[in-house]
Amino acid sequence: MAQTASRKNVPREHRRLIAAFADELELRDPDGTILADDPDRSESILRSSVDRLFASSTWEAIIGPVYDVDGVARLIGGGVPVTRQAVSKRRLLALKTGSGRVVYPAFQFNEDGSVVDGVAGVLKLIEPTQLSSWTIAAWFVSPEDGIEGMQPIEALRSGGRDAVLQVARRWASALQ
Repeated sequence: MAQTASRKNVPREHRRLIAAFADELELRDPDGTILADDPDRSESILRSSVDRLFASSTWEAIIGPVYDVDGVARLIGGGVPVTRQAVSKRRLLALKTGSGRVVYPAFQFNEDGSVVDGVAGVLKLIEPTQLSSWTIAAWFVSPEDGIEGMQPIEALRSGGRDAVLQVARRWASALQ
């Protein structure tokens, strides 16, 4: 592994991440025996973790911020407790991260916490079994010729539900 920079040159954000990574390693390999068996494995684990971190920030740049299940529960509950089970039963676009965490793109929610009208209809037409849910998320925020170059999510917000569903129906049929 490359020589570590002196602590004073490491940005505070990096030190926080390093500390969190060390805490997680301590939980998963408390006595260091797992990584001691294969010294190259520790570098590989660190590099793949950093790769996932930057891949997720790339996705966030494309689809925008996301909520975890607790964040969605607070958002849709409007001050009334909502269970995780109630969140999972709603027709929402859920994304599974590389670490197995489930997150929900914020674009599918209105400011009042309600779900943008038409999202459920699109998800009925384009099942995440046909495509990666990440691809579906990217579609929602990508300009579409069939709706005058608007993003499907923006067209839904503007009352273009039928036009978006028509475009989604064409896309779904092309996938079969």
